[in-house]
Amino acid sequence: MSRWYPVSRRCANDTLESLRASDTIFANRSLTRRASLRILWGAVLGGAIRAVAADTNSPGLLIWAAEPAADTGQQRRYRADAQVLLLSVPLVRWPNVGGGSAEWREAPSLRFLEFMGFSNPKRAAGLNRLGFLREMSRTAPDGASESLYFGLMTASPEETADDARKALHPTAADAAYTAIDGHMKEGAVETVAAHFSAPARWSVENRSDLIERARMALSTASPRPFEGDARGPALRPFLETLAEALRQPAPTAARFAYAGRPYRLWLQKSADAKAADRFRQRGLIAAGAKVVAVTGKVRREAAGKESDFRLWVEDGAPRPLPLRIEYRARSYLRLIFEAEG
Repeated sequence: MSRWYPVSRRCANDTLESLRASDTIFANRSLTRRASLRILWGAVLGGAIRAVAADTNSPGLLIWAAEPAADTGQQRRYRADAQVLLLSVPLVRWPNVGGGSAEWREAPSLRFLEFMGFSNPKRAAGLNRLGFLREMSRTAPDGASESLYFGLMTASPEETADDARKALHPTAADAAYTAIDGHMKEGAVETVAAHFSAPARWSVENRSDLIERARMALSTASPRPFEGDARGPALRPFLETLAEALRQPAPTAARFAYAGRPYRLWLQKSADAKAADRFRQRGLIAAGAKVVAVTGKVRREAAGKESDFRLWVEDGAPRPLPLRIEYRARSYLRLIFEAEG
């Protein structure tokens, strides 16, 4: 791992500079659209990140500046709802507690993916949560691959419903965050993670400030050793692995890496005509389009517990951004992201 240490610093700095550029655009655009975009990921992702021209077939280090231009892809905005569960049965439904967004961009040999979710404290009993994950992967003409990923999220230590109840209407002045930066190539997986704090009142509108603090924290962090076998073809990060699996018609099993650990992903797919009717009536899919319901499981290879989720995507879409996402965030909590555009 020591030979990848300089790359860690370079990747972290390049990642965060690119994110800061996107936030400058976001801040300027939000001045005129704040009322409509405050609780939508579209506000966060609506400012297209300036792409710098790059030779995607170059054997040099993959950098964020090579990401495909904004007009090469598709975005989707979401409304976030929450359900408090008792023995897996919804006990309390909490509508419109936040928002989210997903983005998929492609260029020859390159794919850029991003997902983000956040709460609206005014509608979530004061809870102020923010998290996003972005990835870029490159495939060379000889089939070799390389990936970058960057994540940032608010720490959420609540494990039980009682913990969650006590976390409502917080009064602390600061909130804890975690940032992570990763680089994967054939035979090597590099990860750097850092923890930092920021004012508890900060929200998605302060993303550039959060990224600046993440940059400072990552710059002094040490790489994490990979907790698995990285030999063989390069591992991919989570969103890239999920994207490829969603494009396959058959049930899928795949391996990926995140936070220095290997994971397994399983997907089962089935047609859902009723969901297709609902999405068609809302204008989210074309008249003849079909919808596939996807049941997914993720588990750490080293005796980890399974995490379940469900997605609905348009059947055969070249960029299958989810129309609906259901995720069991905790044993007592299910989050639902419903597409709005």
